[in-house]
Order: sequence, then C-alpha cells, then structure tokens
Amino acid sequence: MSGLTFYGWATPNSRRVSIMLEECGLSYAVRGVNIRAREQFAPEVLALNPYGKIPILVEHRAGAPPLVLFESGAILLHLAERHGVLLPRDGDARATVLSWLMVALTSLGPFTGQAHHWTELAPEKPEAARAHSTALVDRVYRLLDARLAGHPHLAGADFSVADIAAYPWVEKHGWAGRELADTPHLAAWFARMGRRPAVQRGMRVPEGARLE
Repeated sequence: MSGLTFYGWATPNSRRVSIMLEECGLSYAVRGVNIRAREQFAPEVLALNPYGKIPILVEHRAGAPPLVLFESGAILLHLAERHGVLLPRDGDARATVLSWLMVALTSLGPFTGQAHHWTELAPEKPEAARAHSTALVDRVYRLLDARLAGHPHLAGADFSVADIAAYPWVEKHGWAGRELADTPHLAAWFARMGRRPAVQRGMRVPEGARLE
C-alpha cells in the first residue's frame, strides 16, 4: 500500500495541511476527526499521535513502515521539502520564508486561539485575560499588515508555506473580535489567497466538517 492519509477537521491547523496537500497536487485519503466529539482521543488516533491532536499525515510506503507526521508546521515543512515546492532550498530566501512561517506558527495561531478562549469559550471571562489576549492578536495583525504593505506575500514576492500557515488563522479573525478592514493590506492579501483554487479546495476538507 502507498499513498497519503490525512486526519483532520475544520480547524485552522488542519486546514493548513489540507491546503498544502492541494497546492502540491497530491492525492490523499481523508479521515475526519471530530474534535467536538473528542474523537482525537480515540485509540486509533492516539496510536498515531500520543498527544491526541490533529492534523496527522500518514505516508504509506510500499515495503517500509508508514511515516507518521503530526504538528502542522512539521507537516508543511516535510511536504515542501519532499516535493520541492513553496520553500526555497537554501539561502536568504529560505531564511525569510522560515522567519514568517514561525510568526504564523508561534504567534498568529496561538494568540488567536487564546483570544477565542477568553472571549467565547471560557466559562468565566476575566477582563484582564480578554484584553491581554486580544492585544497580542492586535500586535501580530499590525505586524502582518505592515509587512504586506510592501510585499504581495508574507515572505516577499512569492507565495510560500508561510502564507499557507497564516491563512486559515486569519480566516478566524472573528475569534479575536477583529475586523479585517482595520488592516487593509492584510485584508487584500486574504482576498488574494481566497481566490486560489487550491486554497478553496483545502478549506472544504473534510467535506461537511464544522466546529460549531
């Protein structure tokens, strides 16, 4: 058996991977893991990722054990390097892509998730926690907006894994009470990204998955 199996749901981190798979033009099987039903803790999923998190990508290889990958950033880098796309192989251009990729992985995603918790999900919503978390989101949005004022993509002229890592989290700007109109360069980038056919397809995987 050979091929790819993607385990995910309608989460920003999962959609990073489904967009990347689509941008790479790869065929893959989809296994929906409904996190609202706590399916990420099913034995089958824990056997692949003992952390009990999605996304997960399994590469089935003829004559060799499958390669199991988890953490969205690791999967993006693996696919980019394996298929030679969306990440320069060396030099300054590669370093720039990696820098902006890390902004998406370590700031944009976690800060938006924290803001969502303190503005919507937490049973108690102390104002200090809400204000702190939304201020962190504001800081990274202002950073991205300033960067995109002078560049069509986060890493510069070319579309890259940094853009893929950022897009599904910017799509959830409402989680932090954001209006994209407040950051017009980021809003224009978001619109351009949303017109890419592979992004559109990736945002629909798994079919019918919802977080509500």
